[in-house]
Amino acid sequence: MEATNTFPFAIEDIQEPNKIYDKKLVHVGPKRYLFPSGYRELGPQYYNFKLRSDDIFIVGLPRSGTTWSQEMIWLLNNNLDYDRAKATVLSERIPTIDLQLYSNIISLGENTSLPQEVLKRFESPLDWLPNAPSPRFIKSHLPLSLMPPGLLDTTKVVYVARDPRDVAVSLYNILKICLPKDIPFEEYWDAFCEGNIIRAPLFEHIKEGWALRDHPNLFFMTYEEMSKDLPSIVRRLSMFFGKKYTEEQIRRLCEHLSFEKFKTNTAVNRDTTFSAAGITREKFSFVRKGKVRGWEECFSEELKGKANRWMTDNLAGTDLPFSV
Repeated sequence: MEATNTFPFAIEDIQEPNKIYDKKLVHVGPKRYLFPSGYRELGPQYYNFKLRSDDIFIVGLPRSGTTWSQEMIWLLNNNLDYDRAKATVLSERIPTIDLQLYSNIISLGENTSLPQEVLKRFESPLDWLPNAPSPRFIKSHLPLSLMPPGLLDTTKVVYVARDPRDVAVSLYNILKICLPKDIPFEEYWDAFCEGNIIRAPLFEHIKEGWALRDHPNLFFMTYEEMSKDLPSIVRRLSMFFGKKYTEEQIRRLCEHLSFEKFKTNTAVNRDTTFSAAGITREKFSFVRKGKVRGWEECFSEELKGKANRWMTDNLAGTDLPFSV
């Protein structure tokens, strides 16, 4: 007999208006994760998604290096097939399973010229992932607690984290393009810290991944580690996936993943998607500066003080690999 779907978390409607979004939102579970109201329908589907033993998941907050990690992980598990990687956009090779959840928050635009079959594949991974060939590579921005409960005992998972201050700046540059109202950065930062950003509380999201870092099926890495010593990350990931590559192959992969090449790689930089929505590279670049501590260039001295106090408060009692 097939198991009955379950969903153990309360979903609570939010009545008060949000400073950033003009859509209906909900709080989910004891940590009160913030999501669009569509989570009522989609959340249980994500939680009950049928896993396969050869699935590979990439998990982390947006703008944490998940796109960079996707390309690396896909190539490591596909015999470094650069030709195939260049011929197929990354979002098709590794779809974001929860992308549909945010479709009414961040839009591709009404005048997009992308073919309808591509749009459907881009926006509704739940419709076709169950029938996708193995092995499946799947990205998610959901916290681990809201993903299928057997995830780590069934699949390989890579969790990618980044200094939340850099996440904030990078995410803001997307939101100001895609949201209907203009939000000053200082107002956005307050909302970011107060938990009024989709997927907040952000530190709880990261802490969930960090707490499980010793599980044999989870590989926890940070954007800062990748930036500092990418070859070391590639070697460790290769071992995690049971792959063996020569030092020359690792060198070539790191060159392929270098920021300058990544920024101009049309299979990963989303230029086609954004240009189809009428958003030019001059107006917005999905792959931006790629800097560690780039947030320092965007924060006023007053805001730096507030940000550092927020970091100190949230890092208290943890050994997370971020510095104030």
